[in-house]
Amino acid sequence: MAKSEKDLISKKELLEIFVKHRVQSPFPGDWESIFKGLGYEFWALRELEPTDPFKNIDWKATAKTGRYYVREFLAESYFNLMILYDVSRSVQFGRKELLQAHIAVSLAYSATLSNDGCGLILFADDIVEFIPPRMGKSHFMEILYAIARAEPVRCGATNLDVALTALINEVPESLTFILSDFMYPLDFGYSFHQTVHGTTRHEVKAIQVLEECEIELPPLAHGVLPLYDYESGGTVILDLGKRQAYNDTMRSLHAVTRNRLNRAGIDLLTISPADDFAQKINEFMKRSPSRS
Repeated sequence: MAKSEKDLISKKELLEIFVKHRVQSPFPGDWESIFKGLGYEFWALRELEPTDPFKNIDWKATAKTGRYYVREFLAESYFNLMILYDVSRSVQFGRKELLQAHIAVSLAYSATLSNDGCGLILFADDIVEFIPPRMGKSHFMEILYAIARAEPVRCGATNLDVALTALINEVPESLTFILSDFMYPLDFGYSFHQTVHGTTRHEVKAIQVLEECEIELPPLAHGVLPLYDYESGGTVILDLGKRQAYNDTMRSLHAVTRNRLNRAGIDLLTISPADDFAQKINEFMKRSPSRS
């Protein structure tokens, strides 16, 4: 079921839920494990599904049976989940900040339930806060408090590179999610492509949080709309009569973002407030190539 605006409770209410229930609440719902298949221990063979990467095919089993089989791997007994969390002011537009908070808290809670370490990097044009990965419910609460009290930072240009540098220098290895609207030029020099032997220390995924109107305008849009630029403080006028040109421009910008991230070995998922984010992330992780 899609998330409506009323389903996105405030960060204060998000905090109160976990404080009141001492992290025993099932909020925000039952998640399938997003960690399956991220380790190196062989588990079993199963028949190929449409979403499986071809690199996981077991050719010996396929040759013997005439049917395609893939290998499944168990996650390592312990690993770090890292959340790189954009706090630049553009994320303040619409419901993006709340949606991003919901996703981050859900990921951290999932790691806590799986007895894995979780850490957080808040970033804008520089690192705002760094919480190293650790296990346990008290550490989860530290991450929750940091997200709840995070305030949008006005900056000239959001700098993902500083967050990735902190990740690489401070964390031995991780499954990392970057939460951002990516409404800025992506200028960083790191690559996270997985090697043949699985030696890359960090597996990085990007979750782009956007309002629906930042993806495309609806067919019946008309008139003019003043838009406030949270980064510069200025106002621009959007002519809704130029809907097609606007939608073409947004598709082009999103394609540039996706291509830049993909070149660095980072898979991208776009989520809006209309989506069931837990379902989309689970589906994304199932089809997204992982370490093996």
